[in-house]
This record gives sequence, structure tokens and C-alpha cells, in this order.
Amino acid sequence: MRTAFFLGLTIMTLTFVVQAVKSQPPSKEYQLLYEDNFAATKINESDWNYRLGPRTGVGIDGLNLKENVYLADSALHIAIKQEMIKGKLENTGGGIISKHQFGYGYYETLSKPFMAGRGIHSAFWQAGGSVPNNRIFEIDSYEIDSKSPMGCNNLYVHNAPLPFKEVPWPCRANVPFSFREDGWFLDAYEYTPEGVVFYDNGKVVAKAEWNELTAAQVVWLTALNGVGKVDADKLPGETVFKYFRYYAKPYPGINLLPNGNFEYNYDNVSANQPIAWQIKETEPSVLIKNTDAKKDRYFLRISNNSKKFETTLYQNLEYILNDTYDLSAWIRCSAGQKIAEIVVSDIGGKNEILSLPVSTQWTKFSLTGIKVENHQATISVYLKADKDQWLEVDDLQFYKPTASGKRKSELKPTVFTGEPMWQIAQKEPIEFTGDDKFYFFSRNVGFGDAMTLDLTIKPTIMANMSPIARMPLDGKSGWAIQLLENGDIAFSIGSISDHQNVVASKVYQAGKEVKVTCTFNRGEACIYVNNQLVIKKSDIKYDTKDGTAAGRMGTVGAGYQAVGEVTVKSEEVNGTEKSLAGKTKNYRGSISNLKVFNSVVKMNELPQRK
Repeated sequence: MRTAFFLGLTIMTLTFVVQAVKSQPPSKEYQLLYEDNFAATKINESDWNYRLGPRTGVGIDGLNLKENVYLADSALHIAIKQEMIKGKLENTGGGIISKHQFGYGYYETLSKPFMAGRGIHSAFWQAGGSVPNNRIFEIDSYEIDSKSPMGCNNLYVHNAPLPFKEVPWPCRANVPFSFREDGWFLDAYEYTPEGVVFYDNGKVVAKAEWNELTAAQVVWLTALNGVGKVDADKLPGETVFKYFRYYAKPYPGINLLPNGNFEYNYDNVSANQPIAWQIKETEPSVLIKNTDAKKDRYFLRISNNSKKFETTLYQNLEYILNDTYDLSAWIRCSAGQKIAEIVVSDIGGKNEILSLPVSTQWTKFSLTGIKVENHQATISVYLKADKDQWLEVDDLQFYKPTASGKRKSELKPTVFTGEPMWQIAQKEPIEFTGDDKFYFFSRNVGFGDAMTLDLTIKPTIMANMSPIARMPLDGKSGWAIQLLENGDIAFSIGSISDHQNVVASKVYQAGKEVKVTCTFNRGEACIYVNNQLVIKKSDIKYDTKDGTAAGRMGTVGAGYQAVGEVTVKSEEVNGTEKSLAGKTKNYRGSISNLKVFNSVVKMNELPQRK
């Protein structure tokens, strides 16, 4: 842990002056567990790796170099250049990636993203692991494209059953931001068992809802070059980070162990390599099975049918609070093993060991009163056995006990079949004030021969506005909801330049909440208002099969496009701009309880507000 705390000293250089800065965790329960103020003369390579190599793709062409990253003036500098390397003109940038993994908590940086010219993509984010096979989610506290005062606050979930492979973006909020009076940008996110809360300069700007997405992953501080058109005359430049801080607080009754129920692999990752777990084995013996689990769908089996074997499956949790924890697991275990146990080690004191007896039926076993004294713990499942002997484990949990001794009520697993492809604003409305704030959503949302869109809106004005759309520029495929200033609501099928409207007349008013449901089913479109059918139209020659355009909620003009996980100005990708519906205003009002299905859902089958 870095202990060189920033004391607010004036830097005696002409480069910049930094005023005293106080962290702003949202709760007094938070404790600072890690901090790097970049006050040394070189990067601490015990804590950080360099981001290296090319970053290419549609609209992206950059190269990350170690030489572009250095410490000076008590700050991390990432240089951005255009330079000749081996006879090729390269857009160079770079960054650092933590060697440590962090879980639930509050993450904060103070930075100066490069903004002088186009083409630079600065980011503070969390994804992947310092160990193999640990890609669970990505949280982007901010992604900022230079010369564009928009910060992207994102949550991507990378594990899902086939055929989806990746959960449609739960949250991809694009929010206008500004620098503080001292010229710096204070950015933070709070990753909790309920989801992610994003902060700009101490103010909540977006929320991503997701229950118990448990992971421990690394942090990235980066500046990519070559994202869209590059203004070479503005280079060289730099993105600067003053510090990175991580805080943790207690979560009684919440499991801190990623993939302890062995659900994360689904059918996308080898069943012999559980996500987030590391393996030491003398013979192949680890398998994730999807039949007869104790909880949800999957469980761990350790066995070998031909040879004796010795296997350890383990995870190390870093930067957790020093506290007292419990461990529990559901076990089935054959007879005869030499050793079958679950071990909690590296806790600052003696190891805690749960020896596992024979159990042919699922049986719950526990360890209580585990004292963590050095902010870490390694949880291991260990089996030494002869051939045909086995151990099965499900719902392995490591948690701070509650005062009552009771666990948080069990949450049902996410079921993708029959559930919305995308949903947002379930717990509270998202407010739009008419500025450029908007949310992207994935290209496979509201896609195919049939779809259902269900949401509640409360516009604050009567105007030509489009709360939500997924429309390409051209063609005959796509969809949108448009509000007209006379109180009509139009369900548009097709593209921006060529579409057909199905119109419900005089169905919304300023300042009043209204529930709108639109369905499309192979040429037939319906609009329901407050659960009542208002209009049905058949023989529509357009469809919703377009898979090229990302969706937009809030502001739906074509000012920005989603290029992979990067947001780029539209004209820098395709050289053109088109408005969705002529002279439309940015949406003003709230959107809540939004759900989009890739099927037609009957009104009485729609999930109700949580």
C-alpha cells in the first residue's frame, strides 16, 4: 500500500498548481485502503504494469508505449504524440494498469484529460484481472474524447449464456462534464452490491443497476491516441492523473468472493477453468457442471477417473477490510480422500481450515470468526485423492456476518430467456434536462422480427422530442418513439431517412406520468397507453432487424456514435450528420421502468416495477 499521502503542497514549478484536495467518499463508513499520489521519481512497478502495444479497430489506430508514461511534479503524465517508429507515423499514447485487484468500494481520481484537439481518448476504468481468466465486467468511471466535453460512465458485463455471450450494455451514460475552478476534474465511482454510482466533481451523474455482480479486478489509467480524426497540430500533449484512491466499507451479509457459485462461465468459457479462480493440479480434475446444482445452475466438481491427483482451486482477495468474516459452502464429498478441505490463508494470523467429511447429499458447512488482519485473504479448495474419488462444491461464500446472524435474502439468478434484453431506471427515474446527456444501448436490443418496448415517461414540456430510438441513418429497418408537440406519440419503424409512423393521438401532457408500450410483430405495430390499446396498424413494410446502429435514450440526434466501447463524434466515423426527426429538441423529463424485449410480450405478462 502506498503511504505517501497528498498534503496539498504547492508544486514549485511553472507546469501547474494544485490546490489542497479532499477525497469525497459518499459515506463515513469508507476507509482508505490504497492510495498512489505519484510523488516518486518513477512508476512503482510493484503496483503497476504499463499498457503496451497497438489499439486498433473501426475508427481507432493507436500505439501505447512505456516511454510515454512518467512521473513529474507529483503526478502521473501520459504523453500523446505523433512520431515515426520503424518508418511508420504512429499515434502514440499509453497508461498504467494496477497489479492489484479491487472489489466493492469507492474509487477516485483527480485528473486533467487532454482536451486541446481531437483524437485522444482518456479513461479511468476497471476491467479484467492481474491473474488469467478474470474478465467479469468493465466499469468506466470516465471515458473522455478530447475536445468533447462529454464523459462516458459505463458498466459492461462480459459473462452471459449463449447465444448472447455478453450482456447488452447495462449502462452507457454520456454526460456533459466540466473542470473545477482549479482546472482539475474530480471523478469517482462507487461499486456496490446494488450496482454502480458515478460521480463528477462530487455530484451523482449516473447509476447502473445490477445486483451482486461480484468481482475483484484491476484499475486502468490510460490515454489512447488515434481515436477518430487526430488533430496532429495540437500534439504533443498529455493527460495527467494527480492520484488514485480506493476506499472500502463493510457489507454485512454480502459475499465478497467472485464466482463462488460457479455461475459466471455459462457456456462461453471452458468448463475446466472457472472464471476468477486459479488452479494448481497434478492431473486434469476441475469441471464446472450444469446438472443437479444446489443453487442456480452450475457447481464445481473435482475428480479424475483414471489417476490419483492433487488439486488446489484458489482466489486471493486484496484490499478488504480488517474484520471478522464467515465462510460457508454446500458440499458433496465421496469417501476415502486423503485430504478434502477449504482453507482461508494469508490473513495475518494462522490459517483457518474446514475439513470436509463424506457427504453424498448436498450439505452446508461453515467456518466462523475468521479474523483478517492484513487486508487480504486467500480462499482455497484443496483435494488430494485417488482416482474415482470426488468433491463437489456450490455457493461458496466469504462474508462479514450480520448483527442478527442472518444472511441477506437470497437473490434469484438472472434468467435471460423471457426477461428484457435491456432494462434501466427500475429503482428510480432518470432525469433529462434538455442538455446533451444520453444513454447508448446495444445493437441487439429491440432487434429482429418482433420486439416490445415498455417505459414510463414524464415530459416536462410539450415538444418534438424522441426519448428513445435505435435507428440507422438509412435503410428500412430500425425503431424510435417520438413525442410531438401536440401531445401525439409516434412509434416509428425504419431508418432516420425512411420510416413509417404509427401515431397515438393526444396521449401525453407536460408534467404528467404516462406508461407507453409499443410492440412490433412481423409487420404489425401497436401502441398501448397506460396498458390500454390505442392504435394497431398492419402491413408495415419496414422492420426492426437493423443490427448496425446502437440505440440512444434521452438525446437521440446523431452527434455521437458507439465504436466498440468508445464514443466518437459521428462525422469522424462516417463524415455525415443527420437528425432523427428534423428540428427535434433534446428530451426534457424523466424516463423510468424501461424494458426492451426481442419478442412480443402480452400486457399481462410484462414484469412489474420492482
